[in-house]
Amino acid sequence: MGPSGSGKSTLLRILAGLQIPDQGRVSLNGRPLRSRNGGDARISLIHQDYRLVDFLTVAENLALAAELRAIDVSQTDVANALDRVGLNGLQERSPATLSGGEQQRVAIARALVSRSRVLLADEPTGALDGENTITVATLLRDISQEHQVAVVVATHDRSVAHMMSRALVHHDGSFRETSELPA
Repeated sequence: MGPSGSGKSTLLRILAGLQIPDQGRVSLNGRPLRSRNGGDARISLIHQDYRLVDFLTVAENLALAAELRAIDVSQTDVANALDRVGLNGLQERSPATLSGGEQQRVAIARALVSRSRVLLADEPTGALDGENTITVATLLRDISQEHQVAVVVATHDRSVAHMMSRALVHHDGSFRETSELPA
């Protein structure tokens, strides 16, 4: 958590290997995160604006993400990922026909089908109503616990932060762990 402009999104881009830090280096299990393509195949960045390809179906969006990472996925894999996020049966729908909450869950399913070990979620509930905010935050927490996936969420929403196992607050240029979240 932290105010707008404090560096939360920048931190996520650095962790994803999409931006080079001004100082130091970033590694996962002792291995540098940056790869030849500028990112890391073990990490998915879930954007607030979903970044779904409008002219592809939901299933095709998931398959494309896996293909870009050279991962073979079956229709069953796609269906399982969509089922995990509560969207089974929507494989042939266009992203434009889905609600914001459904589109965000498709973006999460896309990360699941890509078999990422780390999910970075940049304001994943920023454009959602209260009910969908709780649904998405619960889903991210459960994925972390059930699938041994590290989930890092940048948020302004205290209710989302309270649902996570740890909270870091940006203050004076650094992040500190806290059990008490700012108002």
